Amino acid sequence: MRTRRILIIDDMDANRYVLRKILGAEPHYEVLEAANGADGLAHLESGVDLVILDINLPDMSGFELIQKAEQRLGHGKLPAIINISATFMSGKDKAMGLNTGARAYLTHPINPDEMLATIASLMKSDIKLEHVEKQREVAEAQSEHLRAEKIMLERFMRSFSHDLRSPLAAAVMVAGLMQKNPARRTEEMITLLEDNLRRIDKMVANILDISHVSMGGGIRLIGEQMPLAHLLEEAVANLRLQVENPLDLQAEGADQMVFWDKLAFLRIFDNLVLNAAKHGDAGTPIEVSQHMENDQVVFEVSNLGAFPEEVLTNLATPYFISTKSETKSWGLGLPIVKALCESYGGGVSFANQDGYARVRLSLPAALVSPA
Repeated sequence: MRTRRILIIDDMDANRYVLRKILGAEPHYEVLEAANGADGLAHLESGVDLVILDINLPDMSGFELIQKAEQRLGHGKLPAIINISATFMSGKDKAMGLNTGARAYLTHPINPDEMLATIASLMKSDIKLEHVEKQREVAEAQSEHLRAEKIMLERFMRSFSHDLRSPLAAAVMVAGLMQKNPARRTEEMITLLEDNLRRIDKMVANILDISHVSMGGGIRLIGEQMPLAHLLEEAVANLRLQVENPLDLQAEGADQMVFWDKLAFLRIFDNLVLNAAKHGDAGTPIEVSQHMENDQVVFEVSNLGAFPEEVLTNLATPYFISTKSETKSWGLGLPIVKALCESYGGGVSFANQDGYARVRLSLPAALVSPA
């Protein structure tokens, strides 16, 4: 049980002595004393759990002290207060005390058992109130979190539906044309159909991966030994066919061997470069550098055209929609990069520098083989 701070405010030394002796029987009570209202208010501001208050003080009445304390501490922040009087307290005075914040009354001579029982009862009530208040705060936080998640889910579904509609419509149109006119079943049309179906498949795979990560799981990776130089050459060759921006690769340690999941790395590399091409300044070079730091393979991707500040702090949010960026949605690319890097046992960071968007990722040279 934590120590409870009890403040005695009474101008009579003898009264404070008696109250202090009674409270001394309880080891978990810390007793503070004040001989006037001003000192009592100072103690109240330092934080106490219960106040035993004489209603007749030399500088103010107990009722005035309660009102001033509430003004300073705030409405509903008063500790439990017991009003004490040397004489019989009238019903009018009791009502005034209750209206100002007192929760119990005692008169001199003090009965020790009655006083300790009253304090214990008030303490129990406060503990219950604290518990209820904490439950209310937790419920409010959960409710706010659910509201935020609902809004995010709605935005996510709108954006995903919009992105899915384009390749789906193209695939349906191509399939319809070939069905109606067999003569149009050319290699070009079949390739167009396959490309759009691959786009849909990739989008669904990204959704499944993000969903799995959000549920607390990682993305399963299967490692194989391979030369880093060959992997980078393949990654760059694939992307040079997809982006119009010049792609500049500066790699160190070309003879480095890595034990990686090839497809997962290509997804990371593709998403970083395609994101730079989509959101950076059109036609400007995309620079990719690679070097070793101990057993970590470090990549830095930079392009002209900084991230909007609002976006910078939300790049790991799937389909984040910025109100200050011309881009309506930031899709799943960078959240997938983050999830894959973490599944590797590495990490990724995003920053702006001198008008450039810079992404730095670090991956261990060898995956831990699954048990």
